[in-house]
Amino acid sequence: MKGQLSNARRGGSERDPTDLNLLQNPLEFIREDHMHMRAVCEEMEQVSQSPSPGPVEISRLLHFLDHEIGLLIHDEDDELRGMLLVRCTPEDDIGPTLERLKAEHEALGNSCPRLRSMLREMHDDKRPAKDNEAAFLRDFADRLRRHLIVENAIVLPIAQARLTEEDIVRLRNAMIQRRIADMQA
Repeated sequence: MKGQLSNARRGGSERDPTDLNLLQNPLEFIREDHMHMRAVCEEMEQVSQSPSPGPVEISRLLHFLDHEIGLLIHDEDDELRGMLLVRCTPEDDIGPTLERLKAEHEALGNSCPRLRSMLREMHDDKRPAKDNEAAFLRDFADRLRRHLIVENAIVLPIAQARLTEEDIVRLRNAMIQRRIADMQA
């Protein structure tokens, strides 16, 4: 379990949701989900600039907002963050970074209702993004990308080094339970 995190996304398209089979290694699942989120950011920018955004692309973005980003935020804030605070050494100095990321999660989560509403209107009215909507989509994508850089460069490598096998099992179980609950909702 303490192996290297890979740099290539597994499976098909980067636009597809992350393969749930990867939950066997929850840190790898998170890394994969981050790669997927980068593709979502790209798709958001394309939708923001398109004179006629496709309903499939908008639907994918809505699915991401409705069923993916919230789960990962909870995985990281409710499980991973606490484990890291317990396992990291003072030299890791991870506390301030985790606090910053938690605040960013909150800000990103608070943006999701507006994004959902905008995208649903665009989808239902079969129209492009208005200037203010396009700017909001691009801003969200930029903030999410910057956020992912910190998580990938700092948090995941430290988690890989510090979490125990027991932590990995607890993280995996919590992530699976959260996804089961989402599917049943």
